[in-house]
Amino acid sequence: MNRRKALFVVAGFAVSCLDPVWAAGEKGWFGFAVSGEAQGFSFNPTLRSVKIDKVLPASPAVPAGLASGDLVLEVHGIIVAGAKADALKAAMQKAVGESLRLKVKRGSGEVQELLLVAAPKPSEQ
Repeated sequence: MNRRKALFVVAGFAVSCLDPVWAAGEKGWFGFAVSGEAQGFSFNPTLRSVKIDKVLPASPAVPAGLASGDLVLEVHGIIVAGAKADALKAAMQKAVGESLRLKVKRGSGEVQELLLVAAPKPSEQ
């Protein structure tokens, strides 16, 4: 069994993948970055875990209560462990104004459900 730790960017978070416009509206931004541990070596690996690495100030992730170090258990009803990376990425792509439900496990062991609302990506200065 091959295991690897991978840093991946999920659309809607702070970097790239945010410039295109959706037919339904502008692509949303949540303002956090994740890293994941995956099984196998492919372009669409099976995920073992996903952790929040960074939460950007003044992003939709802040008022929702998301914090660095949170372990993501579910994304919009999809259980992370055993999910394909592409399926999780697709579930996280939201237009501005749409919501994203996350179930996270805090460092304390407490499990919380969070609701984030996609915002327009701030202009870079």
